[in-house]
Amino acid sequence: MRLPRNNLIGILSFLVYFGVQTMFAQESQLGEGFFSPKTDELETLYLYDVPNSRVGSQEQPTDSITFIKRHATHVDGIGYAPEGFAPFAEKLDYGVFILKVKRLGRDYHEIVINEDTGETAYVSQWQGDFMTWSEFFLNCHSVEFIDINQKVFDHPMIKSAGRIVDPANFRPRYIMGDWMEVEILASDYSTVKGKGWIRWKKDGKLLINYNLFS
Repeated sequence: MRLPRNNLIGILSFLVYFGVQTMFAQESQLGEGFFSPKTDELETLYLYDVPNSRVGSQEQPTDSITFIKRHATHVDGIGYAPEGFAPFAEKLDYGVFILKVKRLGRDYHEIVINEDTGETAYVSQWQGDFMTWSEFFLNCHSVEFIDINQKVFDHPMIKSAGRIVDPANFRPRYIMGDWMEVEILASDYSTVKGKGWIRWKKDGKLLINYNLFS
């Protein structure tokens, strides 16, 4: 049976739209990287709602996050944050405060302020530092496979069968695109058993878990 032209165009348009939306959804899961506020220089991180929406207007913050010194001479806690605030990673007593960046902007970044709901807000790029996923992993203590059947390869550009290692604990050394050169660690996370390459993402999804600290 031959579909009428109007129906065929409608189906094709839907398939194209669905494909684009699916691809966008996959890529947006990881975001563009991370934003880390300069807690050593500021006491308040201001949050904005759709900056630059009005030409020539002076942006006014709609909310904020404040930092406090509780038990140290440096910032080690949050004084105030919006209700439901759930950042990517926060351990200020160790100097860690990381927000995922959904969209990277010239003046403002759109950040995720609730990892559970996906709620976002905007921050001035001048109030913090941007960090890529690669830089994030290279500052992690170690990484692990999500799927224990994932394989380690001698080189990402050379086709091989790969091998399964146990335990699947790794220390990142270099990152090239979707691939990461790693040291293969023993169960004590200290002894190096060898080296190899692992794939850390595919189709916009993470293939590994990470440990910020030992």
